[in-house]
Amino acid sequence: MHCTRCAGLRVPEIICEGGSRVPALRCVHCGDVIDHVIAFNRQRRPYPKPNRGRTPIYGSDRWKKNKPTLV
Repeated sequence: MHCTRCAGLRVPEIICEGGSRVPALRCVHCGDVIDHVIAFNRQRRPYPKPNRGRTPIYGSDRWKKNKPTLV
C-alpha cells in the first residue's frame, strides 16, 4: 500500500495501548499511522465542511487597532 501523505510504503503494525491491541498501517517514510477508526472518520466527514462560515477574526479591524507601529 502507498501512503496518502508521502506516497511511501505502508507496513502492517499492531499498536498495544491501554491493554488492547489494534491493527494499523504505518508509513515507513513519514510515520503516518492509519487504523480502522481514523479511516472511518476520514470517510464519514469531508473536510472542510461546505457552506460554513469561518470566524471573522482575521478580517476584523479589532486586530488593527492595537497593532504596534514601527518607527
